[in-house]
Amino acid sequence: MNAAAYAAQVGDVFVLPDTCLKIKQIIDNKISDLDEIAELISLDPSLASRLLKLANSALYNFPSQVDSVSKAVLLLGEVQVYNLVVAYGATEAFATVKPEALDLDRFWEQSIHCALIAKFLAHKLAVRPNEPVYLSGLLHNIGELVVVQVAPELAAQCQEFKRKQLPWLLQQQVLGFSFVECSIALMNVWQLPENIQAPLHHINEPELRSNNQIGLIMHISAQLALLNTASDKFEQADLLKPHVLELLGLTKKDLDEARDFAFLEGLAILSLLNPRATMLF
Repeated sequence: MNAAAYAAQVGDVFVLPDTCLKIKQIIDNKISDLDEIAELISLDPSLASRLLKLANSALYNFPSQVDSVSKAVLLLGEVQVYNLVVAYGATEAFATVKPEALDLDRFWEQSIHCALIAKFLAHKLAVRPNEPVYLSGLLHNIGELVVVQVAPELAAQCQEFKRKQLPWLLQQQVLGFSFVECSIALMNVWQLPENIQAPLHHINEPELRSNNQIGLIMHISAQLALLNTASDKFEQADLLKPHVLELLGLTKKDLDEARDFAFLEGLAILSLLNPRATMLF
């Protein structure tokens, strides 16, 4: 089977909440109604609670307390709210994955670190705020959970990479595709916007051109997240080539700060997105 076939098999099991689809419809209609979006979110107390916690977290760092869903929607804007709702929806969709099937703590830690590093680097490089780098980072490896559901024995083989062996090359060998390819296939099933998917197409082997800023940010973020969660198997030089950093004008200090930011904020964001997760540190 290819990645699309795997995603199709779980399309009826791992589904996004109706709220995600309804908000997307409002945005796609080009008639933004923030009050309607806020009303939809308010109908789901768990989602509303997490939206408020996220809006008040260091991830957004608003100067004053965000004390209502309406205010959160107004401050964040429709795109950011949609991104947050999808992030919540994704964690809910995979809540039934059995923890013994894989190290869920490691999975979510790596996903959130990728998201936070991408957000940090995007801010550092003055990327437009409406670019969904956080959500792309958070969902970049969601295909692993798809493979765990469809073929757990193959997913286990993909985790048996040795020191300095690039995980996606082992995934290609075992499955014929990478987890990221499966992530993109599931995003298609979920009808997520192309601007969330596009930065992931070359996340493992990026297109080396200066105008590929978002793609390069996602590549660097994914590698640093892997380094953060598998430091016993990799060093930075194993995962990132100097000319990739040069294209964006990033320094080692920038990367160290991005990794530190992920470590500092990662556990708090994990607890907000996925309260059922066990303690990571």
